[in-house]
Amino acid sequence: MSERELLMIPGPTNVDPAVLRALSKTTTSHTSPEFVRIFRETLDNLKKVFMTNNEVFVISGSGTLALEMAVANIVEPGDKILNTVSGFFGNCFVEISKVHGAVPEVLEVPWGKSIKPELVRNALEADDYKAVTVTHVETSTGVANPIREIGEVVKKHSDAFYIVDTVCSLGGMEVRVDDWHIDACASGSQKCIGVPPGLALLSVSNAVLSLMETRKTPARFWYGGLGNWLPVMRDPSKYFATPPVNMVYAISEALKLILNEGLEKGFNRHHILAEAFRAAVDALNLKLVADRESAADTVTAAYYPDNIEDGAFRSKVKQNGIVVASTLGPLKGKGFRVGHMGNVNLNDIMSTVGAIETTLRYLGYGFDYGAGLKAAQEKVIC
Repeated sequence: MSERELLMIPGPTNVDPAVLRALSKTTTSHTSPEFVRIFRETLDNLKKVFMTNNEVFVISGSGTLALEMAVANIVEPGDKILNTVSGFFGNCFVEISKVHGAVPEVLEVPWGKSIKPELVRNALEADDYKAVTVTHVETSTGVANPIREIGEVVKKHSDAFYIVDTVCSLGGMEVRVDDWHIDACASGSQKCIGVPPGLALLSVSNAVLSLMETRKTPARFWYGGLGNWLPVMRDPSKYFATPPVNMVYAISEALKLILNEGLEKGFNRHHILAEAFRAAVDALNLKLVADRESAADTVTAAYYPDNIEDGAFRSKVKQNGIVVASTLGPLKGKGFRVGHMGNVNLNDIMSTVGAIETTLRYLGYGFDYGAGLKAAQEKVIC
C-alpha cells in the first residue's frame, strides 16, 4: 500500500503519528510498575470516554470479542433475548446469542431504516427477555439507532439487561453509558478511538457483575469470562492472560488525544464533517442508504448511479489516493461506504469528495463537476 493512500473506510481508520510512535516503544514486562501505571491510567481514561463509573475491560481481541463477552456473560441456555437488527452487523448478536444457548427473538427493520423505540416497547410488552441488544451505528448502512431512547424503553418496560454495540460510535458520537442505562457497552480500538485493530473494549454495570454470582450455570466462555478478567482490570498488576503491552501503549495515547480535544468538541467535529460529506453526496445526486434523519456521524453509505460498477469505481478512487469500502450483504455491489471518524479532518473529507468526483466523471457519470466540493465546503463554512 502506498504511504500516500488515505484510508477512508469504516475501520480501521487512520492512526495518528503519536499513536504509531507509542506502538513502537520498547516492549516492557506486563508486570512492570511502569506498564501497570499506564494500564491503570488507560482504564480510568476509557471510563471517561464511555461516560461511566462502571468497570471497563481492555482485552486483546476485536470488537466482536467485546460483543460476545457482553452476551455470553449475561445469557444462559434457554434465556430469551431480543436482538434488534438493522443491517449486517446487528445480526452478529443473533449468531452470538445462538452459540451461547439463548433463544433469540429477532426484531428486524429494512436496511437503511433505524430501530424505532416503540417497536422495542411493543416487543417487551409482548414477552419477557433476559436481554435486549442494539447496534448504535450500523456500519453496513450508515444508520444510527436511537440508543438513548431505546435505553429508556428497556428500563421502563422490562427487567432486561441492555447490551449496546458502539464499535462504530464510541469516541465519535455521544455515548453516555450510565445516563442511558447501558448494562454492557461493547466497542473496539480501530474506529473512532484511532488505534490499529486488536483491542476489545467493554463496559459492564454492577448489575451484570452481580449476575455472575447468581447464574445457574457458568458462562460458556473461558477466555471471555468477566470473572477471569475483573481482578486484572481492578488491579493491572494481577494476571490472567498476557495483555497486549504495545497496544495498551497505543490506546493510552489515543485516549489522551480524544480527551485533550474534549468529547463534546470531538462529537461536534464528527457531526460537521459528516454533514459536509452528506452535502457533497446530495450535490452529486447520489442517494444515501440511510434515512436522512437516522444518518450516522461516523460512516456514510451511498448508492451508485446507474451504470457505475463497484470494482471499477473503488479501484479508480484508490488510484486517486483514497481507499473507500464496498457495501455488504444484499447491497453488495450497489454502493460504497466512506468512514469519516477518528482523527479525520476537513482536508480528508475534501480529498475524498474530490477523488469521488474525478472517478465518477472518468466512468461517464454526468454531473456538475465540482458541485460536491463546493457543497461540502459551504456546509463547513455555515
